[in-house]
Amino acid sequence: MSRLQIEDPQNDHRSTALVLLCGLAALAIVGFVLVFGSLHEWRLAGLNPASSTLNQFTAILLTCIALIVPLTSNLYSPRLVKLYVTHPMIVAGLAILVLSHLLTLAVNALPKGHAIEKPLAAAISVCFLIVMAGTLPFLYTVSQFLRPAYFVPELARKGVRDIHALGQGASGSYRRTKGLFETIDVVANIALTGMHRGDRQLVLRALGALHQLLAEFVVDGATGNSAWRSKRPCFVPGIAREGQEYLVRNQVWPEAYVLAQMLRVMEMTTSGQHEMLAELASQLVETAQLACLCGRKKVTELHVMTFNSLMREALEDKDLRQFQNLSYHYRLLIEALHENPEQMHDAAQHLLHYGNLSAQQNLHFGLETVIYDMGEMVLSLGSHHEERAVELLQTWAGPLWQDAIAPNSATQKAGWRVIVKVYWEAKARRMERLAESLFWRFLSDETIHREHVELILDENRELHYEFNDRLMRFAHLSPEAEALARPFTEEY
Repeated sequence: MSRLQIEDPQNDHRSTALVLLCGLAALAIVGFVLVFGSLHEWRLAGLNPASSTLNQFTAILLTCIALIVPLTSNLYSPRLVKLYVTHPMIVAGLAILVLSHLLTLAVNALPKGHAIEKPLAAAISVCFLIVMAGTLPFLYTVSQFLRPAYFVPELARKGVRDIHALGQGASGSYRRTKGLFETIDVVANIALTGMHRGDRQLVLRALGALHQLLAEFVVDGATGNSAWRSKRPCFVPGIAREGQEYLVRNQVWPEAYVLAQMLRVMEMTTSGQHEMLAELASQLVETAQLACLCGRKKVTELHVMTFNSLMREALEDKDLRQFQNLSYHYRLLIEALHENPEQMHDAAQHLLHYGNLSAQQNLHFGLETVIYDMGEMVLSLGSHHEERAVELLQTWAGPLWQDAIAPNSATQKAGWRVIVKVYWEAKARRMERLAESLFWRFLSDETIHREHVELILDENRELHYEFNDRLMRFAHLSPEAEALARPFTEEY
């Protein structure tokens, strides 16, 4: 799945090119002055035009800042003002303007012929050329603040720098920690604003920034240099005191903070915003896998809890498309935990719980989705670790499919199809132990087995009948599995 990149190299290249172009223009002016003019003439006739020009530039630049910064802040979040006023380009530009005016005032206050007049005139000329060369880059940078594609990555980079500084034991940890979580709040508010406005791209960019910050927190917690986590922790409003104590004791409150903000954003989704949920779920799978690789079991557990909350909300809304999407990513999450069998089995149990809960609410399609996803999970896990795939089959998938094929079950068709599919795919992939477990548990009756194989082969198409997020039908056999299964149906 494609990702919205936090970095914007194309924008950086444009800014660099613009700065270089203006710098070359300034050097050309310097060369012209050196060839056709002199510093003496500049002192006599150039200071007044330079002073007027600097005044005009100052008025223009301040007007642009006064218009663009409040406009963007009101559109997205007032806290963006802090990002703007501390941006290096704005600070440097305004500092040079102020310095130019101070030098101009100083030279006008000196008596004519003073020894320092000549150096001041030279300094003013340098500042004047810098202002002339930097005007377009300055205006371009300020105008970029109107684009979320510019300031959202800036916020993410600022947060990453703060995390790295805290991990290295930088001074002023309380102030930096406060600023870091203010940045997270700003990104979450931008995502909420995008939700209200129906701006999908804005929400996806904000979620990408939160995802990057969460990944940085996961890695930071695994380095062992996280003394700052024990000082003045931050929590989203509503977390119970006992929960706060648990998060602080296990030093996972930063990850919990970001996950809570992500859930807060997802609470605003509507039936027409499924791609945002899919993006979030995909990001959660990535950070859960990262946490598993870093040995951070508590963080992985928080990810599973986050998925559970999303599944519950999908059931409460009776949104089958959302449930189907989450079930798919829940399967990917479980597969990512295969190096930790205990957590993998716990997560599988949770997925089955929500599948059964959907059936209790007469959303049988939700249970069918889980039945199929368990089959995909067993096959995918078997390609990495067949023994654990067999364990998953015997512990969770097998009982689920057994109930599915029970007489008068609403999911009988799905149950038989997944059993036959997994069996023949396992044989095609030479997972003999997995295939044998399925055979003796479900397919020892050759007549029933052949009947269901024939049903699958009669409509063995890869694509789903409707265009949906998955595109592919689960109940189809790959060419290799079909080549094995078709001779079986022709036996007498």
